[in-house]
Amino acid sequence: MPKEKILVLTHNFIRFKEDLAGQFIYTLMKELTPDYEIFVLAPHQKGLRKYEEIDDLKIYRFRYCFSRYENLAYRGDMHEQVLHHFSSKVLFIFFLGAFFFYTLRIIKKNKIKLIHCHWWMPAGVVGYLATFFSPVKTILTTHGSDVFILRKFRRALPLASLIFKRAAFSTAVSSYLKHLLSKELKLEEERIFVFSMPFDDKKFSPVKEKKVEKGSILSIGRLIQRKGYDYLLEACAKLKEEGLKFKLKIIGQGPEEGRLKKLANSLGLDENIDFISNLPQNQLVYYYNNCEIFVLPSITDWKMEAEGLGLVLLEAMSCKVPVIGTQSGGIVDIVQNEKTGLLVPEKDSVALALAIKRYLLDPSLENRMAEEGYRFAQKNYTASSIAKKLKSIYQRVEKSF
Repeated sequence: MPKEKILVLTHNFIRFKEDLAGQFIYTLMKELTPDYEIFVLAPHQKGLRKYEEIDDLKIYRFRYCFSRYENLAYRGDMHEQVLHHFSSKVLFIFFLGAFFFYTLRIIKKNKIKLIHCHWWMPAGVVGYLATFFSPVKTILTTHGSDVFILRKFRRALPLASLIFKRAAFSTAVSSYLKHLLSKELKLEEERIFVFSMPFDDKKFSPVKEKKVEKGSILSIGRLIQRKGYDYLLEACAKLKEEGLKFKLKIIGQGPEEGRLKKLANSLGLDENIDFISNLPQNQLVYYYNNCEIFVLPSITDWKMEAEGLGLVLLEAMSCKVPVIGTQSGGIVDIVQNEKTGLLVPEKDSVALALAIKRYLLDPSLENRMAEEGYRFAQKNYTASSIAKKLKSIYQRVEKSF
């Protein structure tokens, strides 16, 4: 019996096997390949193939300009580029046009009936338009940045409302985003399902013999304002003042890198902090398993953007590492204070320092939070558990055809 076909539309997907870009979508869709024939349409970039298959996923990449100018996707700042640069606005028009054209081609060629759009802008727009030109239905998943856009660009609300109301199902990756989406678009919360993205539990797991360095603290994320690294550095300065021994490693890249290094230097933390560039997932596992504490100090930034979910927390928890998160966005779904980790107010370096200190001085607390966090992540956020939920949504849509 032939498998049902699903077309996934996204502007962020893996470019190679260990790529961090869109890794969570890849992990989820790979889990569904035994039951579905999955097609993925994502933007082209210089050096990428226009078509390839990875783990039974059929991946198409659409061209929207000359290769050297195809730079809107995969950097995490598409809307900022379009907002601040006229050339990016023009390029985005070509981007949307090509995205739509290739979508219709794949639908017709492969007789697709169901489209899963990740982010309402731009994939949701393309999926919405496709429903007028072909007999398809859409499922729309929001991840955070696309919802926060609505706070800043109120003129986009009518368009977003049309797209969400036409979708067969709408999902958000956290309860925070669900509430925000319902509030901004005046949608009934019952119409929005909380549907988290998974971490790759086959990659992230505890090693039998850990070589944890005492006082080792790890944080992973893009070096942008929303990650709140200023407050983590300030917290570390307070720990140093109290004479506590520690070593912080921050893995990531971004526009704030230079400023954060200067801040670390001004706080006298040069010997206590290592900044490490982006690493593939198979190397991140080593760092997770060799740290004592994992911290995600995210904040709500000046654009009113917060953390959509916080998958790095789940990766750390899956390696049996005790975590600290902030009360920012979807983090509260993962870090339940004193149960699965320690939760502190955002933008509060004093509270952050106190939470780190508690772990450093109380091994029993570390062990308890590590065990509880591990069980929580394994029960609720593995690829198989999330795929099972998504499969039930797909089946409900399929029955309506």
